[in-house]
Amino acid sequence: MVAPLFQDRVYVDDFTASGFELVIGHAHDIATSLTLADYDVDGAPTGSDLRRVPVPLPAVLSAELDGAAAHLGVLDGKILLAALGRTVARTIGSGVVAVDVDSHIIALDCVMPSELDATQLLAHVCSALAGSTVRQPGQTLAELAFRCAGPVSAGEPLEGHLLELRAYRSNGVVQLDLWFDARRFDAYTVEELAEQFPQALIEITSEAIPGFTEAA
Repeated sequence: MVAPLFQDRVYVDDFTASGFELVIGHAHDIATSLTLADYDVDGAPTGSDLRRVPVPLPAVLSAELDGAAAHLGVLDGKILLAALGRTVARTIGSGVVAVDVDSHIIALDCVMPSELDATQLLAHVCSALAGSTVRQPGQTLAELAFRCAGPVSAGEPLEGHLLELRAYRSNGVVQLDLWFDARRFDAYTVEELAEQFPQALIEITSEAIPGFTEAA
């Protein structure tokens, strides 16, 4: 039997009708241990600094995501977050990063399979969402953002994040975009993230097993 996703649910995004949902709970402190950017640049990115790289996701993989969510008893967005953590680990390095998930801050483990397998990583994502904190006005933005609601316009600004993964549906198929601050990232770093993400998603959807208990 799959353990309950959360107790004391306080937030649900508006993507449920399309099969996406993220539930956010209590707050905790986040100790980050990974720097994402290739370069250190002062100031938040403006519109002219931002670039978009689409993440190709075949329709068959979109269907596999939905099937895995039903099989595992979790929500699509949590699987995408787990895949994002694995992708960052493979491309940039292992560690913990703060992620802005629709204005809630979570700690995301970016680790290799030798550190957390697919099932364990997904459990950690569920617990991170349960322990998120609402971002306060004026609070420093997390370097990484994840938005799982839509449809989302590809032309919207990052609102200060250095890197953002957007997930939305078009004609029932999941679409993914990476937005990044071109001053802080080499183009090949973001291209590698885009190439690694589908592989990481396949790993999570094919290797994670149901019935896990969320990490403490």
